[in-house]
Amino acid sequence: MERLVDRAYSSFGEEARRRGIDYSRSITATPVLETDGDRVLQVISNLLANAFRWTPDGGRVGVALSQVDGTIRIAVDDSGPGIPQEEQERIFRPFWSRDGQGTGLGLAIASELAAALGGEIELQTQAGKGSRFELVLPANRRV
Repeated sequence: MERLVDRAYSSFGEEARRRGIDYSRSITATPVLETDGDRVLQVISNLLANAFRWTPDGGRVGVALSQVDGTIRIAVDDSGPGIPQEEQERIFRPFWSRDGQGTGLGLAIASELAAALGGEIELQTQAGKGSRFELVLPANRRV
């Protein structure tokens, strides 16, 4: 899992530098998960792309890997605008976009892939303070 997080993290390093974004990574566990690594990487990359899309220049984006109570958690935090309560469920629907830009598929695909891997994506957000999307996978499931 650490290698997957590092691959996703490194792919956004240049954008972070160019935009002056405080970009960090935190690894507090090094779990091994027997699953489709390409799909996990796709979910992490989609969450990071979304964070960078909504974080203003000079903002903050972080990714963290941890293991808690039988789950592996990859969290992506940003200092974007946050998501209003009435939009929080809609953002995971295909072809729906908050600003009418893009395809509206990134979070929908991430959510479907997380479910196919036996997990889910949890959201914590606060208007004006940013969002935290967390991929939660069972630590002992083989997919």
